[in-house]
Amino acid sequence: GADVFVIEPAEPYTSSDLNWTDENSRVVQEYEDESLRDVELVTAEVPDWESYDTVLIGYPIWWGIAAWPVSSFVSANDFSGKTVIPFCTSSSSGLGQSGELLEEAAGSGTWLEGMRFSSSVSGSDVAEWVGEVLR
Repeated sequence: GADVFVIEPAEPYTSSDLNWTDENSRVVQEYEDESLRDVELVTAEVPDWESYDTVLIGYPIWWGIAAWPVSSFVSANDFSGKTVIPFCTSSSSGLGQSGELLEEAAGSGTWLEGMRFSSSVSGSDVAEWVGEVLR
């Protein structure tokens, strides 16, 4: 029932771009050269952003941190006065420092501890977690 904003890279990632086992893939190149991780987005402007007091930010884990487009979104927005709850998906990595690194990139807001979900998580488990964090 929440409003959803999709973080879209200006240059979308293809399946081959995301192939982390190919040393020539886009994500591997970006992983190896941090200067390539400042991913331009279609837009980082959320309609009516100032009206939100709680923001959940979901993302995949790439090499133990949030996917770079998420960092671009966080850096481009002012989270002052907002409670931010990160959550991620990962087949093998945990949440790691991804939430703390996003909080650092944001420089504002009250960031809560996040949650990592595996690929086998059920919809009811996610709904239960959301219900708990939004109390």
